[in-house]
Amino acid sequence: MSYNYFLGCVIPGRLPFIEASARKAFEEIGIKVGDQAKCSCCPDPTGTAQLDHESFLALGARNLCLFEENNSNILSLCSGCTETLKTVKHILDNDNDKKKEINSKLSAIGKNYKGNAEIKHFAEVLYENIDKIKEKVKKPLKDLKVAGHPGCHYLRPSEIINWDDPLNPKTLDELIEAIGADPVDYSLKNDCCGNPVEKSDKDISLSMLENKLQSMREAGADCIVCVCPACYQQFDFNQREVNKKKNTEYNFPVFYITELIDLALGMDTEGLGLNFHRIKVNEILEKIT
Repeated sequence: MSYNYFLGCVIPGRLPFIEASARKAFEEIGIKVGDQAKCSCCPDPTGTAQLDHESFLALGARNLCLFEENNSNILSLCSGCTETLKTVKHILDNDNDKKKEINSKLSAIGKNYKGNAEIKHFAEVLYENIDKIKEKVKKPLKDLKVAGHPGCHYLRPSEIINWDDPLNPKTLDELIEAIGADPVDYSLKNDCCGNPVEKSDKDISLSMLENKLQSMREAGADCIVCVCPACYQQFDFNQREVNKKKNTEYNFPVFYITELIDLALGMDTEGLGLNFHRIKVNEILEKIT
């Protein structure tokens, strides 16, 4: 199966080092992923879908058409983008009248949605190749206790995402184990990080984040691992906001799973962009080297 990247907005716009880490990881384990230009926002499942559902479907379908025209399946580096594209495909593939309606709109720009492209979250593809990752590990991340945060869009809506157990997710923890680290079990693993709520109530968003951080601390975590850029930003950018507001001292380094995989595969830390993290990762690097 061939894939092209769907990069979304946040990663290329604000977190390009995450894109770099993903490209390095997939290349190292022998999975070729191409590029798809001219994509727009997915669009955002927590915004556009609620404001204008027809525009949500049309924009998503246009993106899907670009991959269909290129005879490629989609590998998304973002959980929100994965949910959007899978949701649009699910709706149009199961409602022929809606599909005709959206294709009527797309005809104005010479597009026609067929439903040929498949969408996969990047962590799903990594999990399908977990044995290759294990074979490539050069520096197991021994004694590193990692709090994996699956996030909302990685698991739900389960009838559309349909690959990990939304009540007892295991895939991220198994990827953490595959690189020699120790996934810690914590009570609020399945809870939202609070990022989407920030748009309407910053105080509630920070309270949700604090609850997650406290749960991770109680479990003895050394660091946090994410598979979603929105979640990454919440943990890496807003821990300091929680500390200011709550007079706490949280200081968990935050990684994308591809960054930890790259470290375990023996890649040079200088080329991974770890210096762009808000919360410095030096102590973690010292721990695993």
